[in-house]
Amino acid sequence: MTTTTIIDDSDSPIAAPPTSPARSAIGVRSRARAAVVVLASCASLGSLASYAWRHRVEASGLDAPPFSIENAAWRSVLTVAATREPSCPPSIPVVILYVSGSCVHCQAELRRWSNLVRSGAPQLSCIGLAVVAAPSKATSPPRWLPAEIASTLLWDHDGTVARALNVRLVPLAAYVTSKGVVIARVVGETSEVLTSRHLADLRRTSDASRGVH
Repeated sequence: MTTTTIIDDSDSPIAAPPTSPARSAIGVRSRARAAVVVLASCASLGSLASYAWRHRVEASGLDAPPFSIENAAWRSVLTVAATREPSCPPSIPVVILYVSGSCVHCQAELRRWSNLVRSGAPQLSCIGLAVVAAPSKATSPPRWLPAEIASTLLWDHDGTVARALNVRLVPLAAYVTSKGVVIARVVGETSEVLTSRHLADLRRTSDASRGVH
């Protein structure tokens, strides 16, 4: 920034030195671009935080797995979790997928599980699947739920299942034995390798609880 001096027309013009070093136009533009980058980064972080906040489901604290799921929540889950395999025992382990219809990561996870169901993956043999959704104004059946697992949908209108599983972020997969004991909770999209490992652990633990060797 430069200063100016008002002079009389009869006097010779006098240049007034700046009170501080003049800033070049290039320096100003560089600082302006840096400010824009910082603001954009802040906005991006704010959007991510807002997204996580919108898709969280508050619940009371619980101990880490293993823990027994509350009876009312377990009974609700069993109304939709079933298997069509006649050779399966009456009580089967269940994978609970807690999701929100507006969550893109939930939709991706649901598509992955529907592919397992459609392909008849052996890992899912005699293991039930229940899709529990946070309350919303979505139509029934919702468009975001793949047809292969549409019959497993349970709306958690009163938040009973969310509280029982200590759901805070979605998607969440809970692996529950036939006795209603949660042995693992996984948040977010999961790889097929990790899913297969959890399914194997679930089958082994559930069989052991029933005395099957």
